[in-house]
Amino acid sequence: MKRTILIVAMMLASLGVAANEVYVEQVGDSSTITVTQDGTGNKVGDSGVGNEAFVGGGSNTVTIDQIGSNNTLAMVVNGAAASVIVDVTGSGNENNINCGTTQSAGCSSSTIKQVISGDDNIITQNLGTGANHYSEINVTGDTNTVTHTSTNSGASTVNITATGDSNTIGVTQSGLTAKTVAVNTTGNSNTVSITQSD
Repeated sequence: MKRTILIVAMMLASLGVAANEVYVEQVGDSSTITVTQDGTGNKVGDSGVGNEAFVGGGSNTVTIDQIGSNNTLAMVVNGAAASVIVDVTGSGNENNINCGTTQSAGCSSSTIKQVISGDDNIITQNLGTGANHYSEINVTGDTNTVTHTSTNSGASTVNITATGDSNTIGVTQSGLTAKTVAVNTTGNSNTVSITQSD
């Protein structure tokens, strides 16, 4: 009997059959959450410690689309009026959105957007508690790594567009005053590192 089960499992694996998973812990207020996953092996959140999709209070609106295979999104969303859009088409992409960075922190009036078309990209947004964050990342291509980290307590605006493969882009913001960054790269193997502070 065990041999038969093993053969069936191997057959299913060879056919690429893997369930999509969604783990969301939504807390309160006026949140609207829409999740669409089309493909196999996609995951939103996880029941494991430190890898949870968490929405929180406030007027959050979260829309998630993962089209393809083996895409992951680990997410923490807080704030007075956070609005998050994640649009992924491709396979093997890893998305991380930490707005407020912990489940007890806030993220003020944030708007966060990630649009990914391609494979094996790693996109991370770590946004702090106090500022009015607007962060938009658009990636078209494969094996890109894009990170936006902000602990800025003033308004923070970041718009990153990357077209190509194997690019590494990092933006770090901190301080008290309003800050704006726009990055637009085309081509392969570019490295961009921007730090803004008072």
